[in-house]
Amino acid sequence: MNKNIRDTKHKNKLWQFPWGYRESFLIAFFLLLSGFLIDLIDGGGVRMPAWPVNIAIIIIFIIYFILIHYLVKHPIVKWLSSTPAAIAAISTFTLMVLLLGFIPQTPSPADPSLLDSLGLTNVTSSWPYLMSALYLLVVLGFTIVRRFKSFTIKNIAFLLNHIGLWIVVVTASLGSSDMWRLSMGLETRHPSYTAFDSKGQGYNMGFGMILLDFNIEEYPPEVGLMHNRDHTLKLEKGGKLATVKEGTTDILDHYTLTFEKYIPFARKYGDNYDTTSIAGGARAVYIIAKDERNGNTAEGWVCDGSYAIPADYLILNKELSVAMTQLRPKKYSSDIRIYHSMDEYEDFYIEVNKPVTIDGWKIYQTGYDEPMGRWSETSIIELVRDPWLPVVYIGIFMILFGTLYLIWMGKGRIKTKKA
Repeated sequence: MNKNIRDTKHKNKLWQFPWGYRESFLIAFFLLLSGFLIDLIDGGGVRMPAWPVNIAIIIIFIIYFILIHYLVKHPIVKWLSSTPAAIAAISTFTLMVLLLGFIPQTPSPADPSLLDSLGLTNVTSSWPYLMSALYLLVVLGFTIVRRFKSFTIKNIAFLLNHIGLWIVVVTASLGSSDMWRLSMGLETRHPSYTAFDSKGQGYNMGFGMILLDFNIEEYPPEVGLMHNRDHTLKLEKGGKLATVKEGTTDILDHYTLTFEKYIPFARKYGDNYDTTSIAGGARAVYIIAKDERNGNTAEGWVCDGSYAIPADYLILNKELSVAMTQLRPKKYSSDIRIYHSMDEYEDFYIEVNKPVTIDGWKIYQTGYDEPMGRWSETSIIELVRDPWLPVVYIGIFMILFGTLYLIWMGKGRIKTKKA
């Protein structure tokens, strides 16, 4: 009998039913290849339908799965709910998700590269992503309907996981067109009412926002050896930077640096630096540098500069100088006021990765006027609204509950066997 089964398997030719892993992965490969070719030729990606068309498509999807499963008895329908089809669909979709994570999603419409042309710098709007998501949704849909037909208590975890995954994929894909992502620059002088999308289209938000205060928390200042010929830092072969702290010393290559005096907000007066309260103050440190090879010393002020003050270097010899690196923000935050009307307003504090929610919008701190640095009077915020996000969470929780149920059932079987 086993010999007959093996002989039957060997006789199965490609595209002869029942289809297995070869056919499943070939179809997946063909769908991906078709998607890449469409993006390469068209170059415009795909725009998912918005509300209410997307919800209509979802409903039609569900009705389609049920009707086809019960009315059509073709081998392809059976294959669509098979394990090989599921593994091929999940593998293809996972590949696109990995590409989404590894490739920066920053398309360059003005000068598109090959990655741009293939849709890999905007994966969620690309044809390959749509093809892989559609393949996965169809396979999951038929699999779910088949399991519902023979529903038992043991199927609860399976259905929770598969329905949850179907909900996450369909809402994250078809719901992407209903997500708004706008940018707004806040200033201290007057309220802003208009936000802009990535194409520069303006939208009146129905509320105004004004910047009350902007703050930057900086990393400690650092200095390094700089090549005089091109003003680049000497960091090759294990080169390092020295952290500035008044009254301490550090070693760079064969130079011992002593930090005599540090001024966080400084301005140059003649040949010296002193503390200033005027906007544009830079960081300055007085350094004594000793060359341990010959005992020669050089001393003077080093300043990182700002929009109002030029940078200053300590020249060691013809090849090298000591320079301070530019300010690196550790975090930045804004105090903002939101006007619902001229008499009704609220004050909020936002910082990077700590948004606030206002009138259904999540407001994120994303940037500032970098040339002005710590003296920036502009705060860049992003406003995001995703009405499908609660539905995505429902799908995620269904997957979580299904996984927990599987673990619980597994423990129950182990206890039963022990008993």
